[in-house]
Amino acid sequence: MRCVLANAEGIIKDDIGIGNELVDYVRLVLQSNTAVSVRSYGLDILLTPIETVAGRLVLGVPKDEPLNDAVRCFVDQLLLSERRWPAIVEGLAKQIDAWRGKRYVGLLHAKDFTQRYAARERLSSVTIGTLNVGEHDLYVFSTILLPTLSNVKLSVSNACEDPKEAIRQALLLDRYVVGEGTFFYERLFEYELNVKIDDSDLETIVHRLISCDLQSFAKRLNVSPSEAFRLQRDLEDKYLLRFDVGLECHAYARGLASGRQGEKR
Repeated sequence: MRCVLANAEGIIKDDIGIGNELVDYVRLVLQSNTAVSVRSYGLDILLTPIETVAGRLVLGVPKDEPLNDAVRCFVDQLLLSERRWPAIVEGLAKQIDAWRGKRYVGLLHAKDFTQRYAARERLSSVTIGTLNVGEHDLYVFSTILLPTLSNVKLSVSNACEDPKEAIRQALLLDRYVVGEGTFFYERLFEYELNVKIDDSDLETIVHRLISCDLQSFAKRLNVSPSEAFRLQRDLEDKYLLRFDVGLECHAYARGLASGRQGEKR
């Protein structure tokens, strides 16, 4: 289904290619809570305010397409699958060159500059790009056939088409995996993890992990689906862990176990 989806801040999705022309009308629809018909580039677009898991948005569809429950369900599923990135990921992605195809990101941490420089020399033959990130070096690789490194920690993502997702995976490995060596995202469940969850988040994360979907999560918390959606996104940003990825739910569970042990003490 071709559509334009927007909120007061701007365009979220634009399959029609005229989203930027509709921004002023989107604000009008939200302020008046009334559907508006707009003709742009020879197309008649009906802009309608709808309630979604992300709150009240404006949906624009060609005027001859019906707006029914199936369309509303489609919008909710679209929003649930939409990738959003923490600020640290967005910031790093802006500093590296975009790529086509699949690449790996590695995040290297060393105790001192000598070890860091030695690792940089060892990795130079397989490195496509390097970025200095404070105490870390961020590498882009086309392969995970990497040389053996000692006395450092190298956290390597899966092969990803999206640089932001590769960066997120490398960051969470660096944050949670204990020890030195080369660690790979797909083997997260094999490693010793140190996942610290704030006491204030423990119960919310428990409810989300045992909920089969967002609706049941909202019912457990006795909140609206849009509030449950916001809570889930805030937690995913805070901990760099997604609730729709089994590997990362494992990390949440490890953090919960550590948190509950701390409560008993």
